[in-house]
Amino acid sequence: MNPLTEMYEQLAVSLTADPLLLLASAVAAFDPFWADFDEADIDYDTDPLTIAVQVTRGAFPDIYAEAVERLRAGAPYGEMDRLLCKAISAKGIPLDDLDTIGWGVPMTAVGVDLEDPEFYAVHTDLLPVLAPFGIDMPEGETYSVDLPECVHKVGCAIATSLHEQSDPALRQIGWLFGWLFSCTGNSLVDYNDEALAEIPPLSWSADDIAFAVELIEEADGIMRDVQMGLDLLKTTPELMTALERNIATLYRELKKKGKLDERIIRLEWEGAGSRADGTAIVDIGVLQLRRDAT
Repeated sequence: MNPLTEMYEQLAVSLTADPLLLLASAVAAFDPFWADFDEADIDYDTDPLTIAVQVTRGAFPDIYAEAVERLRAGAPYGEMDRLLCKAISAKGIPLDDLDTIGWGVPMTAVGVDLEDPEFYAVHTDLLPVLAPFGIDMPEGETYSVDLPECVHKVGCAIATSLHEQSDPALRQIGWLFGWLFSCTGNSLVDYNDEALAEIPPLSWSADDIAFAVELIEEADGIMRDVQMGLDLLKTTPELMTALERNIATLYRELKKKGKLDERIIRLEWEGAGSRADGTAIVDIGVLQLRRDAT
């Protein structure tokens, strides 16, 4: 045995015999960046892959371990991009491109702007449920649709009234109008991309990530209810009749008193959520997609 080989064997024996050296070896193998990153201060000015390694080391240790393994194997940037985006998205954070990770936690706004003419061109399916409010497809070329303030007040009052109903189907329709009139209480549902861009993005801290996941999950649930509520409203004439009647009631109240006092105004929805034979319109198993469903 030559001296060099003998030296390696002696080092290997010493490494396994000394608990401290053994621990250091394990740290170097499984957490090679332990001395490079400060979990409380992610460097957002560095390259995207380094940011991703920092983020996953603090927030997603399982993803970090897989990323380290692939980096050790010499995985190219493209492979790391796909791996990390897919893994982080699976945690509830929709990351499509690693290059955007330095901007903070990515979130997608799904809110609408009823004053934007393009909205009506894209969402022609919503025109029938907006018509009772006096909202119609804009004619000719226009940069903005002028909606009276009373329209928003009445829309939010309708949403609030529907949310107060015991019938889960009616509450789903409430989410539809909450979305249309930006009064759900969830920022991703109430804001469009332009409005959301005005808010500082969430950081990749553990608390912000947990909040983002909760916000995104709630928004997804609301939008599922929005679609169900829209389908239900468009296929149930009794509901459309009740909607038109209640909107007219609110407009009369506004014209008469100049304001809406939801404490004394009682809108009637009774019977509108069931078919003529008394059976529920929507399967309760589907309704329980939301945490507040009963």
